[in-house]
Amino acid sequence: MSALISALLHAVDRRDWPALGDLVTPDVVYDRPGYPTIRGVDEWLTFYRMTRIVATGQHRLVRVLADDAQGFCWGEFTGTTRGGQPVDVRFADWYAFRDGRVCQRRTFFYEPAI
Repeated sequence: MSALISALLHAVDRRDWPALGDLVTPDVVYDRPGYPTIRGVDEWLTFYRMTRIVATGQHRLVRVLADDAQGFCWGEFTGTTRGGQPVDVRFADWYAFRDGRVCQRRTFFYEPAI
């Protein structure tokens, strides 16, 4: 399942929306700081196409740990927002898998929050 995590992040970076939709279950649930919970593949794809503030960028994975049921990764993301501002952030993701696809994802950012 480590390859699935890598494939998902590469699809995001390439803006390959058909591939991104194929890597998740129809009822995928995604929790990400600052956004309401995303439910279902249609909301998932709408988030990446229209809502996410990032215009372009690249994930660099430092480590991926996964078994058949769940996985975890961390790394760095660098890119540019839709407004032209640079983005450079460390992140961590937790995933749950079902039938060889992602059914749940939760993202964490290394940013001050409280």
